[in-house]
Amino acid sequence: MFQNRRSRRIALVAVLLPAFILLAGFAFRNVLLNRMLRDRLESLEARTGIEIRYQKAGFTGISTVKIHQLCLLPPEGDTLMTIQRIRVSISPLALLTFRLKLGFAEINKPKLTLWREGNESNYLFLLNHGSDSVSTTTHEAQGRNYKALTDRIFSLIFNYIPANIRITGLQAIALINRHHLSFRMDDLLIDDRAFSTRVYVVEDTTTNQWYLGGLIQPSTGTAGISLTTAGLAPVKIPYLQHRWGLLLAFDSLKLDLKYQKESYGYSRLTGSVQTSNQRINHARISPYDVVLSSGSAAFSIKTGDTWAEIDSATRISFNGQAFRLFARYNQSPEKRIQLRINEPDFDAATFFNALPEGLFTNLAGIRVKGRLGFSLHFDLNPDLPDSLEFTAALKQKGFSILSFGATDFRRINGDFPYTAYEKGLPVRTFMAGPENPDFRHLNQIPDYLKYAIMTSEDGAFFHHNGFIPEAIRESIITNIKEKRFARGGSTISMQLVKNVFLNRNKTITRKLEEMLITWLIESQRLVSKERMFEVYLNVIETGPMVYGVNEAARFYFAKDVSKLTLAESIYLASIVPRPKAFRYSFDQNGDLREHLKAYYELVSSKMLRKEWITQADFDRLLPAVELKGPARELVVMTDTIPAEAEEF
Repeated sequence: MFQNRRSRRIALVAVLLPAFILLAGFAFRNVLLNRMLRDRLESLEARTGIEIRYQKAGFTGISTVKIHQLCLLPPEGDTLMTIQRIRVSISPLALLTFRLKLGFAEINKPKLTLWREGNESNYLFLLNHGSDSVSTTTHEAQGRNYKALTDRIFSLIFNYIPANIRITGLQAIALINRHHLSFRMDDLLIDDRAFSTRVYVVEDTTTNQWYLGGLIQPSTGTAGISLTTAGLAPVKIPYLQHRWGLLLAFDSLKLDLKYQKESYGYSRLTGSVQTSNQRINHARISPYDVVLSSGSAAFSIKTGDTWAEIDSATRISFNGQAFRLFARYNQSPEKRIQLRINEPDFDAATFFNALPEGLFTNLAGIRVKGRLGFSLHFDLNPDLPDSLEFTAALKQKGFSILSFGATDFRRINGDFPYTAYEKGLPVRTFMAGPENPDFRHLNQIPDYLKYAIMTSEDGAFFHHNGFIPEAIRESIITNIKEKRFARGGSTISMQLVKNVFLNRNKTITRKLEEMLITWLIESQRLVSKERMFEVYLNVIETGPMVYGVNEAARFYFAKDVSKLTLAESIYLASIVPRPKAFRYSFDQNGDLREHLKAYYELVSSKMLRKEWITQADFDRLLPAVELKGPARELVVMTDTIPAEAEEF
């Protein structure tokens, strides 16, 4: 009997104790919740550097928690984010074991505010906040830690975006150096990490609508995102045009990527991106919109502590033409920029058909056949420009032109109207042929002048195929040293193409088009070297609204070009690279400046070595000329060259 009574008591305690614990837990659930919430927020504050406050938090019902007036405060600057209310379902049993297991959540009226004015900001700290380890500190002292930055960004993406959530009334506002940008999503549903929503974008006074959708899987480190236009206007990436003058727009974009933290000390991003009807515009790219009907890339990007790399598995395609790319930047132990492209064999017709609209206007509609191969090698330490390694080659196999498109490059074989440009605008048109009284055939131009210009501009003109790789390398080195476009590295062939077929806009694509047209003319022998040189000498700019060597002879020396002396010829050769700089050729005493005297010595000695002048010519030469034409009245004789003269 005693044993039965004892057994009943034990059974009663076994039943009542859990019930009592549950009742106690229910009674103190808000205390447990706030303690757990505080622990979690303190941990988050330590990782991100953000101070997190809320007005109140508590249960409503058995498993629903509400948090009111959540606020995220950066170490410096205005409030980063506010949320009016969060409602989330949790497991009460998990709370008893001090675990916070979240179910479906609703967030009402979150507002993210990014602010920056110069170096002051309320968000830049997020990119720099991280471990205080010796390793991190050391790398940050040397420069940006690319691996740490990559890990930090994708940690935020994969660890802090919940699996199931509904967000209503979301706003993100950015005021970057007084430029206003805002995003609004009225209803964003993330269901099992898949999401879709309509985005309203306002930049200053322009409003656009996008459709945004995707799937994020933290367990596999993968994400897929799609972005399409929801209105008549294409998707235009904001801020780029305001900050860098770059327009980047498209009808649709699809991105798939995988993030991996490798055990070899680097992080890797692999994936693909596709766009449709992409439009690019930038003053340094082209004066026109560059249009790609389709573009894609399968990429592999690695980031280490002191380096970032696009490895050679990356394949980029535009309008059906594909190529592989390798690029790498090292910041330590020494800076180094590497770029390699190697496509030894591809269809020429596919390549020319793929040239984007607005990029190479003279080549639009051209039809070709055969095979091409292209290689590029670029290796530079920016702190040691002379270390540059540069090679580039475009090779052909069975290549030929079936028909020309917008421009027939053979037209310079006959007389044609030539239009001169100033700062991209046409300023004068005249005939390149005997109809023009100042036109001179090659045999009417003195050897002194022909050889002086060749020595100055392109001594191997009659022996190369349009390009001198070493000259291009030297021009890149000079431009890096002077931090501006100071030297072009162009051959006479390239200068002729630029003058006859292109405007004077200094854009990347104009230079590429210049090189491609030059290659076509030279490789296909569309124009003889003699005719190219003849046209070049008759159209080059040689002064203010002065074109061709005969106009130059009259403008400077009041004589026909056939009467020029060796000294006068070398002076005209010095004018060709900077046609308007003649105004500052003389010092206060009327003598040629010292740099021009050195130029005379350099050019004449090269002409002597090539036997283009005799020893007697060299010995008699004096670095002195007397201006007798209209140029005389425009010369400014001064000991100091004004800063604006550098623009000529």
